[in-house]
Amino acid sequence: MKKIIQKMSQGLEWIGGLMILLMTVVVLLQVIMRYIFNSPLTWTEEFARYLFVYITFLGSALLIYERGHLYVEIIFNNLPIKIRKILQLILDVIILGFSVFLTISAKASMDVAEGSFSTAMHIPMNYIGFSVLLGALLIILFSLWNIVQDVKGAFSRGGED
Repeated sequence: MKKIIQKMSQGLEWIGGLMILLMTVVVLLQVIMRYIFNSPLTWTEEFARYLFVYITFLGSALLIYERGHLYVEIIFNNLPIKIRKILQLILDVIILGFSVFLTISAKASMDVAEGSFSTAMHIPMNYIGFSVLLGALLIILFSLWNIVQDVKGAFSRGGED
């Protein structure tokens, strides 16, 4: 299971990197078309925005896997190790709970957007809403993985990792 999770995180890194590259190219194309050829494209801003949404939610999932979420390190790192482990587990459970709520909300939002299309590209808005659902599901998976690792770590070597 560990190898699968690691491969998924590596895949997310690659996909995110490619999306950032694609977004940069699309925005650069828009700038060139608008200021050099005086003929702006209608779809580039919308496409860049949707890429940014996907990058945000896939990147959030990757952050959860890497435990890169925001906390005050100076306080956290000066706590006794047992308290740090308990606090980390509590944070992981909170993130899991929020992600379950986000999954339910994303699905409801996709249901409401059924039949709606984007203005410039005319793609179904469900595809955009799917970014939230996918990110939330990945966060759930990575949160569960982190919780399992927290519990394993609490019982290995007397809890003094």
